[in-house]
Amino acid sequence: MSRRTLLPLLIVCLVLTAGCSFFGPNPDSYSSSYDLSVGVDADETLRNVTIRVPLPQVDGNATFEATDVAPNGTFDARVVETEYGPMLELTTDEFTVETRYYRYVEEGGVGRQEEISEAEYDPENPNHAKRTRRTASTSALRDATYPIETRTPVGTSPTFYGDGVTRSLTDCSLPYRDETACFTYDAPVFLSYDAPATARVDASVMVVGSNEWFSGGWTGNSYADRVHANATGPQDRWVSASGHTETGRGNYPSPER
Repeated sequence: MSRRTLLPLLIVCLVLTAGCSFFGPNPDSYSSSYDLSVGVDADETLRNVTIRVPLPQVDGNATFEATDVAPNGTFDARVVETEYGPMLELTTDEFTVETRYYRYVEEGGVGRQEEISEAEYDPENPNHAKRTRRTASTSALRDATYPIETRTPVGTSPTFYGDGVTRSLTDCSLPYRDETACFTYDAPVFLSYDAPATARVDASVMVVGSNEWFSGGWTGNSYADRVHANATGPQDRWVSASGHTETGRGNYPSPER
């Protein structure tokens, strides 16, 4: 083979090799994490509040501390052991909800909302709005040892209640690959507070476990566990909230180190 023929072949080989290196997983990019979020929402003032929502756990041991996720200093928080496993207990003497009034203004082609007084509020003005609702929420992100189990996380990776609840297979809200599976379950949550009969309260908690890596672009896989409770009027009881677990989202398998 002549040098004139050999040179183009060598260049092609170098380009292909570089391409394979770029699109192959980069071990330096491998990472895993858990993201926990907690939220409480009400449309009227609550008093003498105690709310207990589940914490992610493995083998009955909570994987987050109360100080990680106390919503914006609004509540006192601690971890308590219950018959349903470790839970985050949120307490406060009063969760105050006030009506606020806004108007829509536009300056330089950019729109924004501006708070106004009740006297300035005009219910007939389409650019005016009022809100009688308050949300307190927070989230905490924690690094984990790569890789975490995301296809069958229950019993291996942190989930709510672990195997202490019965998860039933259900349809997923969005189409995913064959690895994805979704489950529903009854999730016990404790709600106790004084409130008007019309007060509506929502409490929610979610944990997401993720693996990420770079392979010609960022990719990865994950699972999510969510619990959402809602109630109307004063409460002092355990309620059956809605639990939803989604596993096997993303690309598989996770590359080995």
